[in-house]
Amino acid sequence: MKTRMLWVIVPILALGLFVMWPAITQPPPERPEQSPEAPPNDPLSEPADSPPLPLSPEHQALLDNPKVKDFARRLELEEELQRFFADAAKLSDQERQAQARALQERIDQQEQASEISAPEAVLIRLAMIQVLSPDDATARAEASRVISRYQSEAEARLEDWRTTPKPEYERYKKREKAIVKEVMALNAIPGGLTRDQYLRERLQEARVEAMSPTARDDQSN
Repeated sequence: MKTRMLWVIVPILALGLFVMWPAITQPPPERPEQSPEAPPNDPLSEPADSPPLPLSPEHQALLDNPKVKDFARRLELEEELQRFFADAAKLSDQERQAQARALQERIDQQEQASEISAPEAVLIRLAMIQVLSPDDATARAEASRVISRYQSEAEARLEDWRTTPKPEYERYKKREKAIVKEVMALNAIPGGLTRDQYLRERLQEARVEAMSPTARDDQSN
């Protein structure tokens, strides 16, 4: 029953993702063409073969920013995916499979680089399965395999997180016990605060202190 419901829900989610893409990837509006009636000696007109204007240092720095490059690669992949799904029915099986393999390699690369998230990658892969699978039974089997793979990877990441030492958290919990004991033993609360307010303030300070670079350096030494 769960598999049947998932098979209905996943295509809907995938469709929603692709419906949203055009709004994200709309190209900027084209510059209006110069009126042919403009005089040839108009100082604002530029010859067609004029070299491009050099970029300012600020614009060049923006283009060189790794985050901007990552976003540009993401938009490029989204545009290619839109073209693939729009043209898939018109392609031969060989062309469709070749384009799908190339796109899946791009998805692998961008997912490993954290440029697209695992949920986004799952939706894309499931949508591609529906396009590429010759029949419904094959599509269901492939979809089940993809979902199982991502579930296993998520469980492995969760287990790794659980077993990885967290010195900042352990340092805070140790400090927390001492603060609670100290505050509860006070006869007078400073600053006109209630006991609970003062305790929350002290614990917040301890959390900030535990996560500070200085505290991490002291711990490593």
